[in-house]
Amino acid sequence: MPSCDNPANAAPLSPLLTIPQLRSIEKRYSEASLMQKAGAAAFDFIKTRLKSPADGSIIILCGPGNNGGDGLVLAHLLCENGFSPCVVAPFTGALPPDAAEALARFLNHGGTLHTALPDLPNLTNSPPALIVDAIFGIGLNRSPGTPFDDLIRWMNDAHSAHDVPIVALDIPSGLNSDTGVAYTPAVRTTATLSFIALKPGLLTLDGPDHCGELRLATLDIPPEELEAKADAHALSRRFIEAHLPSPLRRRFHNVHKGTFGCLGILGGAFGMSGAPLLAGRAAARMGSGKIRVGFLGDAPPFDSSYPELMLHPAQTMLRMPHDTWVIGCGLSTSSPAPDILTTAFSFDAPLLLDADALTLIGHHPEWIARIAERNAPTVLTPHPAEAARLLQCNADDVQRDRPKAAREIARRYQAHTVLKGCGSIIADPEGSWCINTTGNPALAFGGSGDVLAGMIGALLAQGVEAPHALRYAVCLHGTAADALAEKGKGPIGVLSEDIIRSAVRLVRSAAKQ
Repeated sequence: MPSCDNPANAAPLSPLLTIPQLRSIEKRYSEASLMQKAGAAAFDFIKTRLKSPADGSIIILCGPGNNGGDGLVLAHLLCENGFSPCVVAPFTGALPPDAAEALARFLNHGGTLHTALPDLPNLTNSPPALIVDAIFGIGLNRSPGTPFDDLIRWMNDAHSAHDVPIVALDIPSGLNSDTGVAYTPAVRTTATLSFIALKPGLLTLDGPDHCGELRLATLDIPPEELEAKADAHALSRRFIEAHLPSPLRRRFHNVHKGTFGCLGILGGAFGMSGAPLLAGRAAARMGSGKIRVGFLGDAPPFDSSYPELMLHPAQTMLRMPHDTWVIGCGLSTSSPAPDILTTAFSFDAPLLLDADALTLIGHHPEWIARIAERNAPTVLTPHPAEAARLLQCNADDVQRDRPKAAREIARRYQAHTVLKGCGSIIADPEGSWCINTTGNPALAFGGSGDVLAGMIGALLAQGVEAPHALRYAVCLHGTAADALAEKGKGPIGVLSEDIIRSAVRLVRSAAKQ
């Protein structure tokens, strides 16, 4: 029987497959009874929640395609094991061959197919023990429509008002498998059992709020075949220990501060001096050997919390050599910020551009070629509104297809890119990309992005290659917030220093492995 794995315990980088890639796998294994294996995996998964028929009623809502067929296989297996599932399938017309065969087996075993909403039980008087969502699978790219929208609303009401658990097969109905867009309505589940491989839509935008506990059943597809199809991966917290950058291990004794790089951070216009300081503090904790922080406004004499940081006027900083630059934290968009940026484009060192630097670039599309032609790595760290400026569109366009937006920024600017948000998308200029699965709402505060910029900058300054630096810092940033939540700290009330110190603890732990 196919196993159901927890993606959090899977490989640090697990393959993500888009709809065309999944369809290709399904076609290749068309003779392998994938629907039977999916139904069996669902039965195995549900048995852990309802151990005997006495535990209560099960309602399975089926759609007209293969996802509904998975539900019908499940229904037949439940019947064979003494359960009496109520199967509701409000559609007419021919089913796909495998689904039609599953329906016949269910009916021949004494099952009954209900075709209308009135057949559903009254939630107040007799709420079911479990609801299974098998209405729509990966192919949905629009609102569900009648009569399925009423089924979805009924499920959501059962879940929210009566605490009835819902298990979705493959993907919650109403959720776009490739983008994470939740159409109206979309199921909010207790758990989702995804088949074959994880889908991007489960991990970004609306996906995490709709899929609940996430499990994966590969249906016996060999891992190497999934890997061969994938150009995207899910980045899990196991990445922190499995791929700790070697400079963070501090294994050698014959070193000095110059060994670990000199980082320059520029920003801090009037009223925004805290932003580059937060980046500097994060960089200091992430091991950068020397850190200079430059201010467009008046430079403070020193940082009393981190006196190790060297503070300078921005123009002074520009005349100093640095191994890596982080520019944009509190930069503002007024003079002399544009001149600082155009000067920085010519630096022969890794350059991370964040915040106001990204806004300025969006206002100057003529700069795109200069950025794309840089000899040293460029890193861009936009949130959706900044990404929209970089792409000359609006934030809604970005959010409608976050993976596409991140990849287009990486391609257009020849830059390593992280599109921040729920399920941050990390893309590189060569076309590979991943979705970070760590993090929680504790990171939704002003200064969180500055901390991330400082972490990435510190890794770059220590010689970590840009793709690795970006993945590691983004994953670590999210895992630091998750570790705080696990200790009862947050998500509310978490601030920058909490994230920084939590991240350091994780790195120290990983270095001991």
